[in-house]
Amino acid sequence: MRPPDAVAPDLSSVRRVLVLRHRAAGDLLLATPALRALRAGLPRAEIDVLVSRGTEGLLRGNPDVDSVLTLDRRSIWSQGARYARLLRGGYDLVLDMVSNPRSALMTAMTRAPIRVGFDIPGRRRAYTARVPREPLGPDGPVVRYAPEASLDLVRAIGLAPRGLSLTLSVSPEARARMDAWLRDSALGARPLAACLPSGTWPAKTWLPERFAGVMDSLHERADALWLWGPGEEALAKECAARMKNPSILGPRAGWEDLAALLSRCALLVSNDSGPKHLAVALGVPTVTIFGPTHPGAWQPPSGPHAVVEARGLTCLHCNHTECPLPGDRRMRCMSDVTVAMVAEACRAHLGAKAGSAA
Repeated sequence: MRPPDAVAPDLSSVRRVLVLRHRAAGDLLLATPALRALRAGLPRAEIDVLVSRGTEGLLRGNPDVDSVLTLDRRSIWSQGARYARLLRGGYDLVLDMVSNPRSALMTAMTRAPIRVGFDIPGRRRAYTARVPREPLGPDGPVVRYAPEASLDLVRAIGLAPRGLSLTLSVSPEARARMDAWLRDSALGARPLAACLPSGTWPAKTWLPERFAGVMDSLHERADALWLWGPGEEALAKECAARMKNPSILGPRAGWEDLAALLSRCALLVSNDSGPKHLAVALGVPTVTIFGPTHPGAWQPPSGPHAVVEARGLTCLHCNHTECPLPGDRRMRCMSDVTVAMVAEACRAHLGAKAGSAA
């Protein structure tokens, strides 16, 4: 968003663009509408995107990106090499879609003539153009679908959005690996209902036995597939063990393989987490359980996607990573969501496609 009296910078000399989006994988996907708007507005510019190591596969095949740079926050050497490269300059425009202290420093180091970021105290001097982190209405911050924030940086330089859909390509290699796994697992003849029971925060993680109950309720219509990421295999196994009907544990998969596997699914049911955004980008129906986070920010405004949340709680959407409430009030946003509520949404959104192309 650009203040009404602000003048958009002159982009006629922009030939090299750097976008900083080195955080969670889901956030990177949610920035792809802004990348599309940049490509449309600066068709002759070279667009580099700096991402966290391990998420670069999410931009493979993206037509709006020329080069993907990585930053390994666990490696001092990787960070030093990246900072040295930024100091050499060469960028005409930098968009900092993170705007934390690290990214503000990196933005300033480029010395690019145009540097755009969020107007946050202690960081605003890194930018030549600043936009509010979130718009304010009469009742406080206005809740908007998350891609709008990065699009505000694009609007600030005078470029128009080109829609809110997320861009994700599945490589033929990843698709072949996951199709082979599906064949070896004797899956694909029936629709696949995938469930990822983990959550980034303890406060937004639904109960394992209830996920199991939901997947049991879908048994007549679909095969149950449990997905998991680093450190989450035990939880997925626990959920599978609680089912009355057979199910299968998904393979160890990085982001590219997970996208390929999700592309073969007819439904994903999950907490509010990064893989849900992969499913959205792929057009796979989703059912998401919300509690401390707001569906207005993390749920697409259209498409075959359902929100399930507790009713009548004043503490909903608190954004706490751990529930601060005591006794019987603790985690009500999760415990008040029943198996029946989620199962009903799943039955309404479960697609009919089979799991494998083979």
